[in-house]
Formats: sequence, C-alpha cells, structure tokens
Amino acid sequence: MHHVSIRTADIHRAISFYELLGFSVCERFTTGYTLACWMEGLGGRIELIQIPDPKPAPDAFGDEHYVGYYHVSFEMGDYVEDLSSWLTLLREKFSQASQENPTQFSPLK
Repeated sequence: MHHVSIRTADIHRAISFYELLGFSVCERFTTGYTLACWMEGLGGRIELIQIPDPKPAPDAFGDEHYVGYYHVSFEMGDYVEDLSSWLTLLREKFSQASQENPTQFSPLK
C-alpha cells in the first residue's frame, strides 16, 4: 500500500496526533480549496486533507450497514522491540500532551 488518505475537520489537530504516534510532516500543500499534507512514519505514509465546514459523520460503530473508512492498522514489529513498553510510553505522551494543550487533544464534537 502506498498511503492512506484521511479527511479531517482540523488538520493541525490531526498532525499533532500523528506526530505523537511517530509520523512527521514531509510536505504541505493545498488542494485548491483546503489545506493538506503528507506525513511519513512507521513505514507508511498518510495524506491528511482538511475539509472546510465538515458534516457530522454517521455513527460507524452503531450502524452495521455503514460503509467507508473504518480503521488503519500498523505493523509495529519492525519498529519496536517491546510493544507493551511502547504502548505505555505512548499513553504517557498522549497524557502529557492533553494536559499541556487540552483543546488540541480532546475529542471533536
């Protein structure tokens, strides 16, 4: 797979989230009417596209007939020796980031 493209309501929040996972922005651009970027990390690429005036998404978990983007999974075996320790570190990083900037890491409404 070459990349995953993710539409977001707030590209800056999405960038902050994926940076904590180990991704970094390698290119920023516009798609005519909105902001976008490429991020690389964990052996993969993510394209983030900010959608102006987004509409609320249906409840993907509550509707078994929902189609569309569901999840992205990363194979971590080549990047971490001890997954449990990495997850503990990741929890600590997200906890610290949410305490330092609660609006940046709180769930979108």
